[in-house]
Amino acid sequence: MIRRWWPVSLLVVWAFLALFGGVLGLAPNEIHLPSILAAPGDGALLGYDDLGRPLWDRLAAGAQTSFFVAIVVVSASAIVGTFIGTVSGYIGGWLDHVIVRIIDIFLAFPGILLAIALAGLLGPGINNVIIALSVVGWVGFARLSRAQVLTVKHRDHVQAAQAMGTRTPVIIWRHILPLIMAPIIVEATFAVAGAVISEAGLSYLGLGVQPPEASWGSMIRDGARYLLVAPHMVIVPGVALMLVVLAVNLLGDQLRDKLDVRTRDRKE
Repeated sequence: MIRRWWPVSLLVVWAFLALFGGVLGLAPNEIHLPSILAAPGDGALLGYDDLGRPLWDRLAAGAQTSFFVAIVVVSASAIVGTFIGTVSGYIGGWLDHVIVRIIDIFLAFPGILLAIALAGLLGPGINNVIIALSVVGWVGFARLSRAQVLTVKHRDHVQAAQAMGTRTPVIIWRHILPLIMAPIIVEATFAVAGAVISEAGLSYLGLGVQPPEASWGSMIRDGARYLLVAPHMVIVPGVALMLVVLAVNLLGDQLRDKLDVRTRDRKE
């Protein structure tokens, strides 16, 4: 029971800090010079950074950044990718051939490297990070939704709707999308983990949020210079990043097992 619920509990805490961190009276950019590089203790739960800023407050601010980027990127990628993949798989023909070639071109490049290149061309900033990750992220949803559509578009109820003269948009919306949503939802959970890691990586390289705004990636970058004298500067955001990504992946595994009819039947 604990193994099943702790990922959800951790993600609820992550979402709470992201959505309501602003009303908790946190001061992530407040500098307290006597506390520079102070270790965790009574003065601060998680210690201070190299400028005397409380790491707990900055951790909460970083949670807001990662949560916002993950939700926007995954939502945009899922909507665009699912639409393209569904239309491609259902219509077929030359349109499907062209879209498959485009997907293959995107897949030929490592996703994070392509995102770094796009973010570098667009310039640093959270909005450009979202654009870069969305441009890269839609491909996985398009490929998955196309494959799912190819397996369901020849089913009897779809052919019956076609024979009755139902319009293509109605068939896709009412008869195909409900059947392919389960794997799309599972893919979205894993995409959240990928977006969190990618945002942290881009911020670590200086392409994400800019000072004084906080990001877990930029916190790790700033703390790397003081790793020997103040390891908590790296440990705190690193552990937070690891736990969130682990929780999202475990939640995705649980959803996959829950939505997979074959696995569910074996358990029952």
